[in-house]
Amino acid sequence: MDITVNTRISELAKADKGSIEAIASLAKPLEKLRNPILRKVMASRITIGEAAKMGGCSIQDFERVLMPLGFRFLESDLTDKTAGDGTPNWLKALPKGQLVIFDVREILSGGEDPLKEIIKRFKEVPIGNALCIINTFVPVPLVRLLEKEGVESFTKAVQTNEFHTFFYKVPNVEPLARPSEINTEEKLRMLDQDAFQREYNNFPKAKIREIDVRQLEMPGPMQTILGILPELAADEALYVNHKRVPLYLLEEIADEDYCVNILNLSDTDVKLLIYKIK
Repeated sequence: MDITVNTRISELAKADKGSIEAIASLAKPLEKLRNPILRKVMASRITIGEAAKMGGCSIQDFERVLMPLGFRFLESDLTDKTAGDGTPNWLKALPKGQLVIFDVREILSGGEDPLKEIIKRFKEVPIGNALCIINTFVPVPLVRLLEKEGVESFTKAVQTNEFHTFFYKVPNVEPLARPSEINTEEKLRMLDQDAFQREYNNFPKAKIREIDVRQLEMPGPMQTILGILPELAADEALYVNHKRVPLYLLEEIADEDYCVNILNLSDTDVKLLIYKIK
């Protein structure tokens, strides 16, 4: 299969599933592709060129691990450093005055979740304009959330720890749900202490996997939880010590077969009990 820097990771996976493991072996930031939940969204959005920037790798590194699987880079991609980045036409044609920039890195470094502020700012963006989020990682759950509302998006890897994600408000886009309205299905439960304890007691101690993500910087908590969930057996539960209700995480697993029980003890102390729906 002939490939270029603009070939998406999902296309590689479709041609050969072994490509995911090959790419994940190149650098630690790319290991998240091993997680099936993150991969489902990321692989369809990230090109080889963007993945290389994300992992701090060269195109030659990708050629080295993909060539044994039958993938062949076009010669120009191995020598031309000015290859295109797959920028969509709506972004190319967008006047600078119609692009709002919001750098959330300082908010994240302070341990806060910028989701509410991002949604607030996007609601204020006029039709036909776009919001650019500058982040240290690809905000996969946010992309998924806004695309469900008919929003166009594009992520560009500027360097290893800097990603620009553009959200374009196309005509006739549906109004965004408020964060408090996200995930109101029955499989998401806000419980009091007694009800939460009863859920907890349904599992033997040996079948409960406990983790503490309170000291991790974002997106560490979400990535840690998503890394464990696919490993849960049908009779196991994941008990999470968190410092906030994780809206990003809840949106990401909303379509998956998990029951999430939440005990909100305070603004900085939240317990989660997650298990697969049988």
